[in-house]
Amino acid sequence: MPRVAITISGKSPQPYRFELSTKKVSIGRSEDNDITIACPSVSSLHCTMERVDGGYILRDRHSTNGISLRDDEMAVIDLRNDSEIKVGDVKFEYTLSDEELDEIDDEDFVPHAKTIQEASEDYEEKSTPTKKAKTNVVTAPRQPATPFPPTVLASTNQGSGGLYSIALFVCGVAAFYAGLDHSYSGKQRDAGRKGDFSLLSDISKGRPALPSEEESKEKGAE
Repeated sequence: MPRVAITISGKSPQPYRFELSTKKVSIGRSEDNDITIACPSVSSLHCTMERVDGGYILRDRHSTNGISLRDDEMAVIDLRNDSEIKVGDVKFEYTLSDEELDEIDDEDFVPHAKTIQEASEDYEEKSTPTKKAKTNVVTAPRQPATPFPPTVLASTNQGSGGLYSIALFVCGVAAFYAGLDHSYSGKQRDAGRKGDFSLLSDISKGRPALPSEEESKEKGAE
């Protein structure tokens, strides 16, 4: 069985043993931990021993005073026999028997050790959003608008101009006739002619343009 010995300064070592198949062992000042260390320099949950291929590692759990290997503060320590490890100010000894060493020797061990700085850099790298590569969008050149065929425009303009000319002509004829009719009516009244009459009406009815002799006599009698 793996052996862990915890030695608080001024006290005798306190040994712990557990099965090699144990996946995780919690270590801290709180009595809820698998290994309880009654020392002010140890946090409530200070660190954990974790089973990996090839043995165990010791991982700091954001403790106040950290864990160290040969006085170097670490985030993760690969546990080896006779390593000089401290949990806070407490000496931590880890030992495997020869049989246990032979058993884990067949496992593929991958180093997990990390300093505080390395762990901090890994955390920043994972928490920083990955910048997406800019995608170059190729935009096709804008094609100019296709103008109307000149022949269509010409025919449209000519048609509009023709209608406008016809309208002006009709208005001119109507104005001319109105003026002529007004002048004709005035002359007829001056000549003593009575009744409703107009130039167009007289022409269509074959009436004389001047008053008859009877109309002239009646006007003279008056």
